[in-house]
Amino acid sequence: MIKNIIFDFGNVLLEWNEDKIVTNYSNNKEEQEILKQVIFKSDEWFKLDDGSMNYQEAISVFKKKLPFDLKSKVEEIMNTWYKKMQINQEICNLIKELKENNYKIYALSNTHVPVYEYVQSLEIGKYFDGFLISAIEKMMKPNEEIYYRLFEKFKLVPQESFFIDDSERNIAVSKKCGMEGYVFDINNFQNLIDELKKRDILV
Repeated sequence: MIKNIIFDFGNVLLEWNEDKIVTNYSNNKEEQEILKQVIFKSDEWFKLDDGSMNYQEAISVFKKKLPFDLKSKVEEIMNTWYKKMQINQEICNLIKELKENNYKIYALSNTHVPVYEYVQSLEIGKYFDGFLISAIEKMMKPNEEIYYRLFEKFKLVPQESFFIDDSERNIAVSKKCGMEGYVFDINNFQNLIDELKKRDILV
């Protein structure tokens, strides 16, 4: 019997789309592309995910890499980009319904500390029983050790837990570690509901 539902953030709870995000900081297509490549597609971005770099270090690097006209945008971007992601209201409603039906709700996400703090500050944040964040744990999906860390930290039985993530690879490793899951398509919420019902999860 499933007792715990675990959610990813990017393209599950929050829409992760760098092309949309950069439009908040420039109306110029060329500038948008530069910002996307230098910041969101960078090695430093990955290091923020895995916890090996902090925001001040990343800001310093990005300022050095960007053309003069864009340097002034770095701090604003880094302090606000995660607030520009659209919140998936269907997933929020699902989380609330699952919570009402006595399921435990957790997050397992490859993301930065400020994103975690932002989600915690949202109304939906109070519905989570726990968060496991790559930048804090200094380990990332799809490495098996982060799944075992999730089970250990929250005393979860893998067979009683179900993981919702947008990555096939992350779900494949989750299953290898004993926790069933579902590859979520942000454009097809109904398929997720159908899958949960198939597994006798009350929604």
